[in-house]
Amino acid sequence: MKLENKRETDEAPGLSAPDGERRIYFVRHGKTEWNNQFRYQGATNVPLCAEGREQARRAGLRLSKLKIETIICSPLDRAFETARCIASFHPGVRVEKNPLLTEVNFGSWEGLTVPEIKTHSGEELFYKWRMNELHVSAPGGEDADAVYERASRAAGELLSCSEKLIVVVGHGAMFRALFLPLLGIPRSNIFWKMRIDNCSVSAAGVDKNGRTTLSFLNDTLHMRVPEDKIADLPLA
Repeated sequence: MKLENKRETDEAPGLSAPDGERRIYFVRHGKTEWNNQFRYQGATNVPLCAEGREQARRAGLRLSKLKIETIICSPLDRAFETARCIASFHPGVRVEKNPLLTEVNFGSWEGLTVPEIKTHSGEELFYKWRMNELHVSAPGGEDADAVYERASRAAGELLSCSEKLIVVVGHGAMFRALFLPLLGIPRSNIFWKMRIDNCSVSAAGVDKNGRTTLSFLNDTLHMRVPEDKIADLPLA
């Protein structure tokens, strides 16, 4: 029998999968006033607040030594402004808006806090959604099937890109949905088991066959060190 992936089969058991020939970095947008008030934003176009702009600048410093080829972002202002901040450290690198990366639409829950949502729709529905957003939809919001289908299309586009180093700037809920098809994980209830903070950096490696490995998730070290140390922090 011919082995198609001899390099992988020769590796010792327990070793991590190869990181791949390409790298995709994922940056959640900086904070907004609604984030600080714990309000669901979804597709509502809320801009960055002063704290969020500072977070975006620090994320830009964190990625400043990378040889970024392109930056792809959600068209919502909070993501686009974060992407532009990152791009400011890379003259000539363009920012491309992709509607597939728009945050999940939370319908009548947008602008509400969790206590307000429970009053509006009842605790039972909220907790069903919270436990398994990819199977339960918010009232008047984007259908769960549509979210997963959109995430799958976005994953396909990212995997088909020819650039070796891409930065994707987007949103917490959409990234959680996106990572499933990107990594080949079946649609499941792990959605809320992934922490993705504002302006955190996550990364995935993609090999020559399009297989993807999550390299790291929710790195926020650049928010906690002196500014002059940020650019030299590792991204491994």
